[in-house]
Amino acid sequence: MTRSCTVYREEDIIAWIMGDSEPGVVQALAEHMAVCRACREQAAEYRVLHRCENDLRNGPVIRWRRFDSPFGPMRVAASAAGLVGLSWQDESDEAFVAGLERRYPSTPVVCDTDRLAPTEEQLTEYFGRRRPRFDLFVDLTDLGDFQRAVLDAASGLDFGETVTYTEIARRIGRPRASRAVGNALGRNPIPIIVPCHRVIRTDRTLGGYTGGLRYKRALLDIEGRTDLLPSGESQMEMPLR
Repeated sequence: MTRSCTVYREEDIIAWIMGDSEPGVVQALAEHMAVCRACREQAAEYRVLHRCENDLRNGPVIRWRRFDSPFGPMRVAASAAGLVGLSWQDESDEAFVAGLERRYPSTPVVCDTDRLAPTEEQLTEYFGRRRPRFDLFVDLTDLGDFQRAVLDAASGLDFGETVTYTEIARRIGRPRASRAVGNALGRNPIPIIVPCHRVIRTDRTLGGYTGGLRYKRALLDIEGRTDLLPSGESQMEMPLR
């Protein structure tokens, strides 16, 4: 951005737009811009940018953040209402963001490390066996009624508690839908926070888990459930820091 005026710096104009100028500067700069076209046009540009920033910060937006975890790079995303995504499966940030953009085609997706910091903190405490429950909101409003009912039922399970797919089906009033329950849990967009890993088969084997049973085993081990049986998949050791 080029300017021909040398009386005021860009920092002075930005401070004026954001309301951070000293009282004496406010009036002087306003009078200067009345006669200086270069500063006036630059102030208009910065005002538009500032408005756009406020719209992104306070308007409808999907925010995401990446951080390290014992499962590798972990990414979380949230709407204004709560968490909408958690993943450690994507090959890149771009793949994670692309998935969010497909789910929310009319909502901006922005990286925001500050507002999602509590999510990282609570997950880190959970992996360190220092947090038995999460104090985080989730947003399941974009899901279908059946899947939302299944995930709501799973959300009610306590730390270390396990129930069967059949029991979840019974709790949502669909006692013959245990297979559909398994499919709905397999599409859980917010694993760990919505603890689908606590749902197992009636024979006390682990059942399935998107991305691999080693993760399900690791999560249940964190919660002290070393009594459950493997489901036949190779149980690769998952070190936890």
